[in-house]
Amino acid sequence: MNNKAHLLNVLLALVIVVLVYQLSTNQSSETAEQPVFTEVPLMTGDTIASEKKSLGVKGHIHPKPALVIGSYSADGKANIMTAAWAGIVSSTPMSIGVSIRPNRKSYENIMATKSFTVNVPSAQNVAHMDYAGNISGYDVDKFKVLNLTPVKGDYVNAPYIQEFPIVIECEVTDMFELGSHIQFIGKIIDTKVDEQYLDEDDNVDIERINPVIYGGEYYYGFGQRLAKPWDVYKLFIDDMAPSYQPIQYTNSTLASIYNRKSVRHYTNRQVSKDQLTELVKAGMAAPTAVDKRPWAFIAISERSVLDSLAEVLPYAQMLKQATAAIVVCGDMDKALEGIAQAYWIQDCSAASQNILLAAESMGLGAVWTGVHPIEEREQVVKTVLNAPDNVVPLNVIAVGYPTGEEMPKNKWNEDNVHWDGW
Repeated sequence: MNNKAHLLNVLLALVIVVLVYQLSTNQSSETAEQPVFTEVPLMTGDTIASEKKSLGVKGHIHPKPALVIGSYSADGKANIMTAAWAGIVSSTPMSIGVSIRPNRKSYENIMATKSFTVNVPSAQNVAHMDYAGNISGYDVDKFKVLNLTPVKGDYVNAPYIQEFPIVIECEVTDMFELGSHIQFIGKIIDTKVDEQYLDEDDNVDIERINPVIYGGEYYYGFGQRLAKPWDVYKLFIDDMAPSYQPIQYTNSTLASIYNRKSVRHYTNRQVSKDQLTELVKAGMAAPTAVDKRPWAFIAISERSVLDSLAEVLPYAQMLKQATAAIVVCGDMDKALEGIAQAYWIQDCSAASQNILLAAESMGLGAVWTGVHPIEEREQVVKTVLNAPDNVVPLNVIAVGYPTGEEMPKNKWNEDNVHWDGW
């Protein structure tokens, strides 16, 4: 009996030892998985009083992307919603995190299909995007109301929006309960971009897309180019300088004005018809005397025509490199009569300046080459372009994608300003 009791005590002791070992091993494992935070001593000594105002718990990370998330319900109905709590969260695998409230239709859909698409809107889609974020998919078919086209993803079980410039197909790989929102991690399976927004190297032309930015009280469009990545840091390196260093202004209109320069060196990238149309529209937005609008514009993209103009104009040799041009003309049939007819020159000059500024804002380069009032130049340009007698060419504006050789000049000179009289 004593032997049996002794044996039981030994077995019980062994069990306790094993349990203690397992418990300590688990605790060590859990401890090892936790991040190690080193206590940092508080700084002492003189401190600078903060000039910043504390706003408490606010998510002021700017800019925030305004994206539209596409998903299918369990029964295959397409839905979209707007999300600003989203962004790239991993490079390998390339993944996007999207945070969605559990009471949203899209949450229910993504839980069912484990897939979603990210649709990047341009400025022209801002109203569609806002509707998608304010009206519930439980109540209406948003694709139908907005007259948008749902297209089934090629690789995931989710729809994308045909009319949006960029669409990204994602497969859910993980999800996290964060509080008010559930964050879905989607591995990018494929990205599609409308070809009109790609350059010859398949880089996305952000300025042409003009993506929407969510700023809280307002939506904003894409602003001025500030610098090149992996380039602007050279400002802090001895004997180095950034290759691209524009004049920076918080006001995007002033940025285009001050960064405008006469560009005479271009890449071989083609300026599109849509871009030329946009430039001419900007020209027609200029003011004119008595609102007569005495102008006509000849948009050129044919290589042979550009070369022909370069042959006859001594100061327009850059047309041999440029991939487009706009000839700004005065139409005497539309101009004022008598001595006031000469106002056409001012009107067309204002239109020309609008074109130059619009080109700068669109990432294009342009230069004004003079034609009027030299009659010989007027005649050779009219001959090349087969222009009628009532039309007088004011200038030829070469347009193309700049190589970056020309830089803006600071032309401010206070000596040229007189206040309240000479």
